[in-house]
Amino acid sequence: APKGSESHLGKLRSNFLGSEFVAYGPGLNPAKLDKDAPLAAMENVREELAAISYTSTLWGKKPRGPRKMEIFLPFVNQRGERIKCKPFTEDEGLLVTARAGGQGRVESFQNKAPKWNDQIGAFVLNFNKRVTQASVKNFQLVSTDDSDTVYLQFGRIAKDSFTMDFRWPVSPFQAFAICLSSFDYKLCCE
Repeated sequence: APKGSESHLGKLRSNFLGSEFVAYGPGLNPAKLDKDAPLAAMENVREELAAISYTSTLWGKKPRGPRKMEIFLPFVNQRGERIKCKPFTEDEGLLVTARAGGQGRVESFQNKAPKWNDQIGAFVLNFNKRVTQASVKNFQLVSTDDSDTVYLQFGRIAKDSFTMDFRWPVSPFQAFAICLSSFDYKLCCE
């Protein structure tokens, strides 16, 4: 869908290495705003809805084992109101806020660490029969505060078919963007 249409929900953008992704809602790119733009134009700046960071597990000189994911989402209160994150510069945003502490403004999640299974010679997670095939893209997302509750799980069920399950406070758009980021080539992890 064209960027300006009502069917455009947002976009996912990555850095060159494929190690960091940001999901934006609809709106204006602040870099394209005129410095003398009226305050009303500032209100139309796009919102950051998710930030995803990938790192590799290094054993020796080569990446080995599952990738590590960190996900940062704007905080959602009990009434379902999301804190708006509308950065105007590169020195703002979810990644910067989270790395600076971000208490009460950013919720942090990470992929659940899989366990090594000697019988099959691979890392495994329990997807409760929702995921049926091994893939580097399979993951379960847990809060950094609660490693038992899965907020998002994604995994392969057939050659070109995947399943995605998510729960509050992750929105459908955020869940889709996080899962979509797992498909991109990650120079930092390969």
